[in-house]
Amino acid sequence: MPGQLNPPQSDEILAAIVRDSDDAILSKTLDAVITSWNPGAERMYGYTAAEVIGKPVSILAPTDLANDIDSIMARIKMGERVHHYETVRKHKDGHLLDVSLTVSPIRDGQGRIVGASAIARDITAQRQAERDWEERMSHLAYHDPLTGLPNRLLFNDRLAQALTTARRHGGKLAVIFADLNNFKSINDTLGHSVGDALLQAIANSLVACLRSIDTVSRHGGDEFVILLSEINHTSDTAKAVQKIAASIETVHRVGPHDLKVTTSIGISIYPDHGLTGEGLVNKADAAMYRAKSGLGTKYEFAG
Repeated sequence: MPGQLNPPQSDEILAAIVRDSDDAILSKTLDAVITSWNPGAERMYGYTAAEVIGKPVSILAPTDLANDIDSIMARIKMGERVHHYETVRKHKDGHLLDVSLTVSPIRDGQGRIVGASAIARDITAQRQAERDWEERMSHLAYHDPLTGLPNRLLFNDRLAQALTTARRHGGKLAVIFADLNNFKSINDTLGHSVGDALLQAIANSLVACLRSIDTVSRHGGDEFVILLSEINHTSDTAKAVQKIAASIETVHRVGPHDLKVTTSIGISIYPDHGLTGEGLVNKADAAMYRAKSGLGTKYEFAG
C-alpha cells in the first residue's frame, strides 16, 4: 500500500542487536581466529575490529589462561554450549577483566560446526565489590570493630603460631595483660564517645611502641593483651612493659579533653610460667589483678 513502510528483516534486526549491545559479541573459527567484532567488544577490550579480525582470540587471554581457550573450543567442537563461564580476559592496555562468557557453536546449512560465537560481559566491578565485601567480613571476624586491633580469636591464633616457633627453636615469648585503671570514671563523666576515642588513641599508641612482629589485641572493655613473640631475656620484657605503660599513661588529646589513665599489667613468659596459650593468658590475667592492688601504674610477673 502507498505510504506503508517496509518492516525490517530479521537479519537487520539481528545486526542492530549485535551492534547496539553493551556486551562484547564476536565470532571465531574452530581454530579460534576472530572473524567478527562488535562495538561492545571494542569498548570492553580496547581493540578496534581492524586490529583483531584475523587474529587468534588468545590475544584476549592472560598467558596463564591459554589453555582456558583450548578447553572451551574443545567443548564447542563436541557441539556443547558453554553457559556463563567466568574467567579472566586482558584489555589492550594490559589490565585484567573479570568476564562472564557464553560461547555457542555456529553451524552451517548442513548442521556442521564451522565456528563459534561468544558473548562476553564485563563483571569486574561486581566481582571487586564481592571481594571487598568478603575482605571486610573476614577483617571483622578477626578484629575489634572499635580499634581495628586483632580480637581474641586472632590473638589466640598468633599466640599458637608463636608457641610452635618457640618450641621448635627453644625460644621465649611473653604475654602481657594490660587493664586501664580509671577508665570507667572517664566513661561515666565524659560519655562513651569520649571513652571510645580514648581507647582508639591508646590502641594506636600501643601499636606504635611495639615491634612489627608483636601483636596488640583488644579483648573487650578496657583490656589489652599483647604478645611479644620473640624475647631473649626476662629483662627484655621488663623494658617492653615500661614502654607499654608509658604509651598508655601519656596524655591523650581527645576533642577538648587532655586525658590520662594509669594501667595495671600482668606478664607471663613461655616456658617459665606455662606451656600453653591458655595457661599463659590466664597467668598474665591473674598477675594483672595482683598489680591492681597497688596505686598508679604497676606491673607484676606471673608466679
